[in-house]
Amino acid sequence: MPRPWSRVPAAPTIISSSPTPRGRPQNDAENQDELDEVIMAIDVKSRGAVGCSYYVAREEKLYVMEDVKLGGLEVIDTLKIHVEPTVIIVSTRVDEDIDEYLDPGRKVRETSTDERSAKDDPFRLPYILEVRPSPEFNYEAAKQKLLNLDIRSQRGPEILFITPGDDAIDGYDDSTGGARPGRRGRLLSLSSWIDIDSRITVGCAGAVLTYLQRRKAAGFLPGDEAANEAFRIATIEMFSLKGFMFVNADTLSSLQVIESESHPNSHNQGPATSGSKEGLSVYGLFHHLARTPQGKQRLRKMFLRPSIKMSVISERLDAVSILLRPDNAAPLDLLVKHLKRVKNIRTVMVQLRKGITSSGGSGVGVNQGVWYNIQAVDFPASAEEHRVIVKPGVDEELDATKHQYNGLGSLLSGVVKRVAEDMPGGITGLNVIYFPQLGFLVLVPRDPVSGKGVYEGPIDDENKWDYMFNTAESVFYKSGMMRRLDEEFGDIFGLICDREIEILLKIAQGILEYEELLNTCSDLCGELDSLLALAQGAKAYGLTRPRVSRDNIIQIMGGRHPLQALTVPSYVANDCYLVGGDGGGDDVGMPEPQYKSPGTSAVAPSSTWAPESPSMLIMTGPNYSGKSVYLKQNALVVYMAHVGCFVAADSAHVGLTDKILTRIATRESVSKVQSSFMIDLQQIALAINIATVRSLVLIDEFGKGTDSCDGAGLACGVFEYFLSLGDKRPKVLGATHFHEIFENGFLQPRPHLSFGHMEIRIDKEAEGVENQITYLYNFRDGRSISSFGTACAAMNGIDKVIVERANDLILLSAKGEDLVAICAQVTDGEVEDLENASNIARQFLQDIPNPDEGDERVGEVKDWLQSMLAPA
Repeated sequence: MPRPWSRVPAAPTIISSSPTPRGRPQNDAENQDELDEVIMAIDVKSRGAVGCSYYVAREEKLYVMEDVKLGGLEVIDTLKIHVEPTVIIVSTRVDEDIDEYLDPGRKVRETSTDERSAKDDPFRLPYILEVRPSPEFNYEAAKQKLLNLDIRSQRGPEILFITPGDDAIDGYDDSTGGARPGRRGRLLSLSSWIDIDSRITVGCAGAVLTYLQRRKAAGFLPGDEAANEAFRIATIEMFSLKGFMFVNADTLSSLQVIESESHPNSHNQGPATSGSKEGLSVYGLFHHLARTPQGKQRLRKMFLRPSIKMSVISERLDAVSILLRPDNAAPLDLLVKHLKRVKNIRTVMVQLRKGITSSGGSGVGVNQGVWYNIQAVDFPASAEEHRVIVKPGVDEELDATKHQYNGLGSLLSGVVKRVAEDMPGGITGLNVIYFPQLGFLVLVPRDPVSGKGVYEGPIDDENKWDYMFNTAESVFYKSGMMRRLDEEFGDIFGLICDREIEILLKIAQGILEYEELLNTCSDLCGELDSLLALAQGAKAYGLTRPRVSRDNIIQIMGGRHPLQALTVPSYVANDCYLVGGDGGGDDVGMPEPQYKSPGTSAVAPSSTWAPESPSMLIMTGPNYSGKSVYLKQNALVVYMAHVGCFVAADSAHVGLTDKILTRIATRESVSKVQSSFMIDLQQIALAINIATVRSLVLIDEFGKGTDSCDGAGLACGVFEYFLSLGDKRPKVLGATHFHEIFENGFLQPRPHLSFGHMEIRIDKEAEGVENQITYLYNFRDGRSISSFGTACAAMNGIDKVIVERANDLILLSAKGEDLVAICAQVTDGEVEDLENASNIARQFLQDIPNPDEGDERVGEVKDWLQSMLAPA
């Protein structure tokens, strides 16, 4: 049976190498064991970001995923279950919790004195756990290893990409009959196959490749050609977590799902904090409505990882619907009010396990955090004494010891009198002092002449005073009486401190006995808080419950952009209808049985497929008319429905969608070697490589970064490719200004292709170009014949002369005129000016004064030139 790991069902092989593995000579059992190996590397960075890559020997395929934010043990558990690895590789820098999770009881075995328990049993785990040095997970080294893999695409021609300053070409390649591309060429190819910006995952891929190299080195002699066929990597493919929609950083940024911005408070910036706060984003609409830390974290996870499990989506929608019932308004407000006082119990448990000094010596460990909620502590006194002080009445033994300690004042008064009786008369300034670290000491004034005490005790050895230390005015001694006091009361302060710590630790241990239960309650409070935030957001922003089904459909009535609608006085809602392929009659990758929720169900019964319905909608029309917003608002309806959130629409029927892939925004960086257009191409390449019948692809003005002919051809080719997939075609929303694609018949009409535009009103009698167009923002079927770019230019302050010249050229181009020849022509006025200039030049050259011939006009050249240039 096929392995049930959770990889993204993709279009046929993304990348491949041509030869079939021959395999090295070995017995059948050894060969079978190697073929069954699945080697997985996992790494976790700050704030629970998880990266993963794994290699399947039987498929000769390396899988990489998108870095998962706020993942932690939950994501690692999902990966371990669905990948079913035989080897797990982790870094030495991972947290102890992850190490303990992957190898339970490891610490106990390492510290145990029992030889049998300390013995490392290789069969105690269903996999081999390899803990490797962190340099093996280095991003740059891993990227270089991936670039060195000899993997070529079977699609399209082989093109050698060389740039100035690139690495030397890697020699001649027999398989292709040409030179291998340089480093930058290979980097561009790799970026079109996987997300090279997922730094943690790329590091994991490097760790897997390093492990495979070690296995080859251990199993083969140097120079053995058979080593090239062992653990060979023929393909690389991206995968996503099973049960979650695939979204990458481009999608999150383009749709403004998560949008971080620099925190305005400088104290909240820097390495100790995230340095950012949530900006204007879809998640930001709900973030402030969550009242608890665990609720905010849970809500963020929901938006970062939309679910494709019907049961999860329906349960969330049902919960929000129940919370929004009118008769539940008062309980909802009461829940919100009480949740404000709920802390994150998981953080509390961590603090309890670390102890009362968990604040790192900052002085706030006692009067802040979890300990502040323990009623046994006297916090004012603790803050004053800079140590933990337990309140009276908590422990009888402690109270009795404190009573003795508090009575030391009167005891020492009596001791001073007894010491004074044994001293010569006339000595003043005598005192007895108790130091918790040194015990009881006798203080006598210091003699300014000798520098010693005015009295140094009796001479006999039994009552001798031992010098301890001195200050500028006093000398401290330890007498026999002081030693006896030390034996009886010297450790009293330490006993008090120790007892108070014991009491607090006992309280903490008593609480930690219920850690699992308290953590479960905390998680439930977080889940409830996140659902309450979704309900409050739905009520505040006028959102509607979507209808989710297994049909591969998007049907939206009165859709709105949830962010754009908040920034304008009024918003024009629009409809959308798309139907993807039926997968050729297959289950289209959603094996979960249909979920029936109690009461109101969000799951629509499967309906009959409409084979002639459009799977692609291409938007044309004027700039500034709302095409991009239209694309994004429909994608956000799909996205929010999979979060389990109500959507910005009058009604919405959304089919399960496994991926949302976008080519909308270009995320440029000086650290990238790609140009803007190359980044656009990589986004399109990724969409082509991993899109499935269940995917939604957004393509906004692709091709605008290059020559218009090349851009139009590429855009047309991409649209044609998705339409040619037949039953496997995804749902595509596109926008373009390349009208020549349709005017020249390059993209033929068909039932699966539909067109739309945003309605405008044209007033040809208006004087100014900027006043000729009124944007109505209504979606209408059919194509628009113009983009009205000059009108937009005039509206944005471009000079009138430039706009008029542009309109003239547009009209000439529409008539089929040769613009180069026309621009080379001159007007009658320009011809007259040229003739005048030519005549003046000839006259100047003819009549120029010659000093060698004794011309008397030599001294009057300036006046002569002025008279020549003066108008007639």
